[in-house]
Amino acid sequence: MPVVENHRIGLVNASPLHMGILTEQGAPEWHPGPAEIREAEEKVAKLCRDRGSSVSELALRFCLDHPQVSATFVGMATRHQVEANLRLLHAITDPELLHEVRILISPVINRTWPSGRQENQDGTH
Repeated sequence: MPVVENHRIGLVNASPLHMGILTEQGAPEWHPGPAEIREAEEKVAKLCRDRGSSVSELALRFCLDHPQVSATFVGMATRHQVEANLRLLHAITDPELLHEVRILISPVINRTWPSGRQENQDGTH
């Protein structure tokens, strides 16, 4: 975020669901994320379900609310997904739920994993 702010550029988010982790189904078997991140997602998904929401809705709304994110790309395979995502444009994020999620993910916040070509790795993983 400091680079985005310092250079006054827009950030394009191309993985708002964290490559499938932030879905009700959870990460697919091929997902390269570490077990700790997968475990945190399971806790977040349960919390969202218990509150009558879904982890995908919260993740997408978080991206839409983020002040430095200029565009968010999300894949959709069905008409139902398109309609649900369009409804999210008018939804309001529950600040209490978001606060509880932040607590749940605190052990893994900002953790990533190597992805793509080695020469493009910046060493912050």
